[in-house]
Amino acid sequence: MTDDEAASQAVYGVVFGPLKPALREHAYPVTKEELIEQYGGFELEHADGTDRLEEVLRRADVASFREPRQVRDAILGVVGVDGAGNLIDPDENDVGIETDDWSSLSP
Repeated sequence: MTDDEAASQAVYGVVFGPLKPALREHAYPVTKEELIEQYGGFELEHADGTDRLEEVLRRADVASFREPRQVRDAILGVVGVDGAGNLIDPDENDVGIETDDWSSLSP
C-alpha cells in the first residue's frame, strides 16, 4: 500500500487499509463474532501502534452491527482516542468521518 492509499483509509488516526473495503462489501447485519471469524487477522494502525481487528472488537461493547459505519465507530471507540480519552483529530492526511464513504456496498 502506498502512502496515499494508506492515508485515504485513515479515519481519525486509525488506518484501516484493506479492511475498509472488506467491511463495506460484507453483508449486514452481522455479529461481532462473525466479523472476528472472517476478518480478525486484519491489522489496524493507530497512534499507539497496531492491533488486530480481533483484539479491538473483543474490547468493543457492541455485539452486532447493522452497517459498516457502526463497525468503524466501534473500532474508533476502542483505538481512535488519545491517552486522555479524546477522539484524535484528523490531520491533513486523514479522511473525516462525515466526508468518508463508509456506506455498505452490498445490497
